[in-house]
Amino acid sequence: MNNFQKYSIKIPHFYCLEYYEGEKKMVIEMDFREDYFLLEPKLITHWEKPYEDVIVDTGKKREILQNIREFLLTKTTPSNIFMKDL
Repeated sequence: MNNFQKYSIKIPHFYCLEYYEGEKKMVIEMDFREDYFLLEPKLITHWEKPYEDVIVDTGKKREILQNIREFLLTKTTPSNIFMKDL
């Protein structure tokens, strides 16, 4: 597994973010109007078509959540980000 795989994150709406790895895209529901962010594995569900069959295992969920946390640290303070069940 390549832990240095490039990713990007976009926030198209106040209620979700889009996570990209290469051509794969995942929509993650998060409310950016909240004062804090709760990052937990259940947020990470599946890749969008045509990659919906690619398994997102526990390790991959952890990696994606860490990447989202790094992104959020550019927008808010660490005390506003909570990691759950990692």
